[in-house]
This record gives sequence, structure tokens and C-alpha cells, in this order.
Amino acid sequence: MINTALLPPFAAELLEWLGQAFPAAPETALQLAALTLRGASEGHVCIALAQVAGQSWQGERLPALADCLAALDASGFVGAPGDYAPFVRDGERLYLARLWADETELARMLHERAGPSALAPEQVKAALTPLFAGSAPQDGQRLAAATALLNRIALISGGPGTGKTTTVAKVLAALLQLEPRCRIVLAAPTGRAAARMVEALNGAKQQLGLDLVAQAALPHRAQTLHRLLGYRPDSATPRHGPDNPLALDALVVDEASMIDLALFRRLLAALPVQARLILLGDRDQLASVEAGSAFAELVDLAGHSAPAWARLQAATGTEGQPPAAPLCAGPALQDGIARLQHSHRFGADSGIGALARSVNAGDVPATLALLQAGRADVDWQPGRVIDWLPQLLDALAPQLADYRAAIARHDFPAALAAFNRLRLLCAVREGPVGVAAINRLIETRLMQQDVRRNPWYAGRAVIVRANDAALGLANGDVGLTLAGPDGLRVHFADGEGSRAWAPARLPSHDSAFALTVHQSQGSEFQAVWLLLPDEEVAVLSRSLVYTALTRARRSVKLWGSGTTLAVGLGRETRRASGLAERLRALAGVA
Repeated sequence: MINTALLPPFAAELLEWLGQAFPAAPETALQLAALTLRGASEGHVCIALAQVAGQSWQGERLPALADCLAALDASGFVGAPGDYAPFVRDGERLYLARLWADETELARMLHERAGPSALAPEQVKAALTPLFAGSAPQDGQRLAAATALLNRIALISGGPGTGKTTTVAKVLAALLQLEPRCRIVLAAPTGRAAARMVEALNGAKQQLGLDLVAQAALPHRAQTLHRLLGYRPDSATPRHGPDNPLALDALVVDEASMIDLALFRRLLAALPVQARLILLGDRDQLASVEAGSAFAELVDLAGHSAPAWARLQAATGTEGQPPAAPLCAGPALQDGIARLQHSHRFGADSGIGALARSVNAGDVPATLALLQAGRADVDWQPGRVIDWLPQLLDALAPQLADYRAAIARHDFPAALAAFNRLRLLCAVREGPVGVAAINRLIETRLMQQDVRRNPWYAGRAVIVRANDAALGLANGDVGLTLAGPDGLRVHFADGEGSRAWAPARLPSHDSAFALTVHQSQGSEFQAVWLLLPDEEVAVLSRSLVYTALTRARRSVKLWGSGTTLAVGLGRETRRASGLAERLRALAGVA
């Protein structure tokens, strides 16, 4: 018997229904359905049956692969591709039907849309040469920019400071020179990521030396993907789709690693057939909260067909073999993938940069050595975090002094600047060192508020957890509470100014002195303190630690035991999916 208490609530309910609706279904089929449901809750698109067959689960050993396949086919609730059933068996993978549909449709659209753009290499070279004056032909950013212009779908992946924003600013400047009537739209998964995208692009535009006309032509605002697609609270179907495509010629999406499979499918379906798509992100960061890690999976397809490499050589003047990705046959999408390797933010002497690299490699000895080395920008407080909480609060108090002073002056810009200097990041929401407990401690001890009696006070920082089109707020937006003539108002940055709303009008929200690492994606802070859980939790992984570290620009402090850290670095998150295999099959390559 399956212990449904160990499954997420939705999985337990569906499994109970399956047992009632299909009483003759083999127990093995129900076990595999339970594994698929649990996997979906953990971000997996499917389960690979060959990997789970013969393995022990809930104290019972699953049968061999052939018997697993037979049990699924006899269950009554598992269909073949195209069948109407709750689950789909596609070869040796088992999917929830909706995730199978999302994956197959996304693969089909990527296959149909990927390929060379209409621009000739000579045009691209002429447009990029003045923008990359002084850089070598094989410069990574130049190659990435040319890749984006030469392909209808482009993915540019790189860590912090590798120049993704600078590269795309040059791409857009060149694109508008070559196609002056091109309608360009900027978007990101969250409101904060969209705001950061605009800030970074505005900075990059200033450095390019463009004339005022060229600067004005570049896009100057970004929106969330949900707002772009036209999602409404009363409907699961967005306004834009195949029958009502977006009015644009090129779409640039930042923080693409945060896009889940279902949203990725919706995005492709809403794009005009001939539109360009440029995705920016870091394939090593945390994947989306929902199922799928499409950006990372697609970036790993990077390669060059011989014709595409010849076009890239002609557009950049580079010679020889590709510097990073090999010459090989593959899906057309592979020709549009570029990986930026060199960090301009973290130099050779940067402790944060070295720490991020060792974490990303899963190198525990090197990581611990760096934490103990006494680097100016890296600090470590080893041991149980729960034992260090008094010292943590003592250290945090002076960090909040400027923030509290700005709140007292009713100075929102100064308060926001002070607030963004430091952020505490946690791996989990609940538990003694989870976000909820840490926020409560800060509010009670440092902000001196009795939040159980009244959660609202001048100085409360909040993060929005749900989109609200009427208020113009998006999941991930951060607001600060200030007192005014009309009482308390929560202020949100809006371009050069701010918008303010009464607390009662806000959608679902949390206090935001501490955030989960997931919530911090798309944001940057001068300093980051990462609090590791004292107990082992499944979400603590290499990508989570890497993502937390790379939110910091100047300094990082890690609180937690070396043992806990080592366990996390040993956990490399790979989500089960068949997307890359489908693209290869559609292209007719192994």
C-alpha cells in the first residue's frame, strides 16, 4: 500500500481518485503514478522509468522495467501519446498529461521557429563592428551578439558580470540600425527582474556612446511575462496566444532560467511566427518553482552546424574552430546558443567569484578553503545558525540604522537604497531559520513591533506573492511602508518615482527583511547573508547556494555548518525531462 501521507496533498487526492476510478489497476501502476506526481511537485516534468524500475520506494521494490511498462499499459489511466488520459507513457517516460502536452508543444514550436534569420553575415558585421571597436573577433560578447542577430531564436547564458546586458544592448542597437521599424519588447518573469533589466540596459546604453536618437529608439520599459501575455485573475488562459499573437517583432526575456515549462509554452504560442526571441539567463541558477528547467536544458544543446559556424565567422571575422561549442549535427536551435564565460564583475582576486565557481563545480574542499581564507569579500560563521541568532541580530542592527532613519524622514528613495544594501537569504520558508521565523525575529527585536497584534507599521518591507493587474503589481515586487497624512502606505518603485497603496489593498504578501533564495532571483544587493538550515532539507542544493552567492555585488557572509554545506553542494539538481531528446528527434539526429 502507498503511504499517501508522504505525498503532497494534491498528489494524495489524485491517487485516491485513481484507486477508486480504476479499481483493477495494478499496484505497480499506482506506485509509478505516485512517483510521477511527487516528481512534478519537485519540478520534474516526467519520470524516467528505466531509472526507477527495480528501485526501492516506500519499503517496496519496484519490478523490472518490462513489468513496469506492462503494469502501466494495463492500468486504464495511462495512455499513449495523443490519448485522452490522466497520464501519458511516451516510450520509457511517464508524464502527467498536461506536462506531456506542454513539452511536446514547446518542442514542436522551437523546432519550427529556430533557424537562421534573414540578416546576411555581412550586414551583421557592419552593424556590430563600431559597437565592438577594440575587441578581438573571437571576443565572447561579440560572438554572442552575432549569434543573436543571425538566428531567429537565441539563448545567451552567463553568470553575473559576464556582460549579458551589455551584449543585448549592442544587439538591440544593431538590430534597430538594420531594421529601423523593428518593434522590440522587453520582459522578465517577475516585476523585480523586469525593473533590474531596465536599470541595467539604461546603464549599458550610456556606455555605448550612442547618439540621443539611437538611445531614444531603444526600448526603455519592461514588463512581466504574465502582464505581457495578458493573464487575468478570472481565467487560466491568457489574452495572447496563437489566435491573438503579440504585437512585436523581437522579444527579449531576462532571467529565463525562472520560466517554467507551461509558461514557456504559452510564451512561444503567443509569439508571431516570424518574431525573434532572445532569452538571457544563467543556466546554473535555480530553475523555476514549477515543473521544468527548459532554459538550462536548451543551453546544454549548444553546438554549431558547419553552415552556421561559417556564417558566424563571416559576421565576426573569427577564424579556426568554435571556442566553446563543438561543430556537430543537431537541432537548428543549437546554432542560436551562446555562453559567456568571463566575469567582468568578479576579477581574479574576487572571493565571491572564486567561491561561486567552486560551489558551481561542487568542489567541497575548495569551497571550505575559500570560506576559511579570510577574503575581504567573503565571511563565514560556521556552526548551527540557531545558536548564532543573537549575534546575527546584533550584527544586523547597525545595518538597518540608515534604513530606519530614512523611513523616519519619509524618504522613500533613500530608504530603498539603504534597504537594498543587504539582504538575508534563507533556503526554506518554514523552520527555525526559515524566512518566516527570521522575519518575525527582525520585526520583533530590531523593528520593535508586535506583529502578531498588528502586522503593519512604518518601515515594514513586504514582497508581493501574487500578480494584481489592477494595482500594477507583480509577484516579486518589493514595497516599503511609510507613514503619511493619509496613514500608512506601501510604496513601490516605479521608474523614477513610486506608487503607493493602502496595506489593505495589497494582494498576497510577506515581510521581506529575509527572502528565500527563490524570491531573490532577478535581484542584486550590495551584500548577502546566506542562512543555511540546521537540518537536512531536500531543497538545499548546489544551484541554490550558487544563486544566493551571485545575488551579491560586494560581499557575502555564510551562516551555517560545513557539513550542511557539503551535503548541499553534493546535490546537483537535474530535472527529468524529454525536451532535448524531442528536439533531436524532430531534427533527425541521435
